[in-house]
Amino acid sequence: MARAIALLLIAFAIFPITALAKEYIVGVADGWNSEVDYYAWLDGKTFYVGDVLVFNYHRDEHNVLEVNSTGYDQCVASPNKGAHDSGNDKKTFKTHGNKYYICEWHCNYSGQKLKVPVLSKKL
Repeated sequence: MARAIALLLIAFAIFPITALAKEYIVGVADGWNSEVDYYAWLDGKTFYVGDVLVFNYHRDEHNVLEVNSTGYDQCVASPNKGAHDSGNDKKTFKTHGNKYYICEWHCNYSGQKLKVPVLSKKL
């Protein structure tokens, strides 16, 4: 029994839980843009701490702002928790709870925003 526990601890040290993390491309082939139904994209997905969102978009046309619930509800860009404009941004969930993302230029215009519920790590 002690040997099994020791092997399990070694396995977790070598292969941390983050190795079980999934990477999700927001909007898949359509990417992060104003023409995607992100409610439909979220349907059936479960996100956990350690998972990664990948935002692919045309950097001259969009950006990704991490906002709070007010920023999400009202499409307000400031204050924000981070602004990204590389065209290929990766966000790793470090904590559980709702995570909110908007495009500063298209949130009001076309509703380009995403609310992601993140659960604690799966065991």
